Amino acid sequence: MSLPLLLCLLAAFLGGPALFLAVLAKSRRLAVRLEQEGLRAQGKVISVRESPGKPSTVHYAFQPPEGPEVRGKFDEASSLASARAPGSPVEVLYLAEAPEQHTAVGMGMNQRLFLLLAGMLVCFALLGSLTVLHAYATQSG
Repeated sequence: MSLPLLLCLLAAFLGGPALFLAVLAKSRRLAVRLEQEGLRAQGKVISVRESPGKPSTVHYAFQPPEGPEVRGKFDEASSLASARAPGSPVEVLYLAEAPEQHTAVGMGMNQRLFLLLAGMLVCFALLGSLTVLHAYATQSG
C-alpha cells in the first residue's frame, strides 16, 4: 500500500464519520434548545402519507402567535400514524425568534439515539483506521 493510498483511506475513515457526527451534533443541539427554550403550540394534522414497509409521514401545521402558519412533517410508525386523522391535534415545540425551527413533541433527536449513532460512528472510524494502519504496517515489500 502506498503512502498516498494510506492517507486517502485514513481521510475517508476519519473524515466521513466526522462529517456525519457534526450533522448529528447540530441536530441534537437544536433538539436540546427546543426542549429548554421552545414554546409550545397546538398544531393540527394536515395529512398522513403511508408507504408499505416504511414509517408513515405525518404532515402538520401550527400558527405561532407572532407570525404566519408554519408547516412541518415527521415520520412515525404506521401503527401510530394510522390513528392520526386530518384535523387531529399535534403538540409542537418551536423557537420564538425562529418558528421555522420546530418539531412535534417527542420527535427530535433524543440523547439515547444521539449517543448510539455517535458511538457507532466512532467505532467505525476507529476500526477502519486501525485496519488500514495495520495493513500498511504489515505489508510485505
